[in-house]
Amino acid sequence: MSAILTTPYVVWGPALLVFARVVSLFGTAPVTGAPVLPPTVRILLSILVGWFALSTGIPATPPPEAVLPLALLAQVLVGAGIGLLSTLIFNLFHTAGAILDAELGFTIAQVFNPFSAAGSETLIANWFDSFGTYFFLAIGGVELLVLAAVQSFRVVPLDVTRLVIGPQALAATVQAFVGSFLVAVEIAAPVVLALLLIDLIGAVLGRLLPQLNILTFNIPLKMWLGMGLVAIALPLLTDGARLGLLQLGQSITEYLGGI
Repeated sequence: MSAILTTPYVVWGPALLVFARVVSLFGTAPVTGAPVLPPTVRILLSILVGWFALSTGIPATPPPEAVLPLALLAQVLVGAGIGLLSTLIFNLFHTAGAILDAELGFTIAQVFNPFSAAGSETLIANWFDSFGTYFFLAIGGVELLVLAAVQSFRVVPLDVTRLVIGPQALAATVQAFVGSFLVAVEIAAPVVLALLLIDLIGAVLGRLLPQLNILTFNIPLKMWLGMGLVAIALPLLTDGARLGLLQLGQSITEYLGGI
């Protein structure tokens, strides 16, 4: 214990700063920041990635010990920024599912009881979240986060004590949000267009046969047919995951370059 306390600052300072950035990144990133992941696993993963980053020869010159709190805060902000940026892009799956839930009528529970916990969770959005987690792991999303964590130390060094968010970093964040939303719309668009066609046919039949209660047939038909179309359109999630991963890599590079 005494040996640890007498360790010079040039040894434990860089390790502490690296750990602060990595643990904040994995704490806010998708999958690794999920509540179901035990904090012990997240901390051990952060220690392992931090050790790997230090072993690759990153610039490990710590700032003066007097400004260590400011340096720690800067590292936490850099790591959290990367994690939140990746979460923003990862939410494309939930956004696509929420669009389909609204079109299929699965959000009707929020109308009857807006304060219900079950009403805030929709079927397809949760389903797409599960698929998104699988795709994120399968196509190397965690590996990209590890690479981003290691490479970030070469762009934003450990001795930084003040962060300046430039226009490039803000543009990268906006681009990530817009790109994620557009990919989500592309995933949901085929099913939404088919359901709009069903609504159009129902409206025409309602005008031609006013004695029929078209609404009674239209709602269950949209639900069953919509679920079938969602099952057929599941391969689009794979393409969306790949586009999201490419967008994530580009956005992280631009974000770090703008700090």
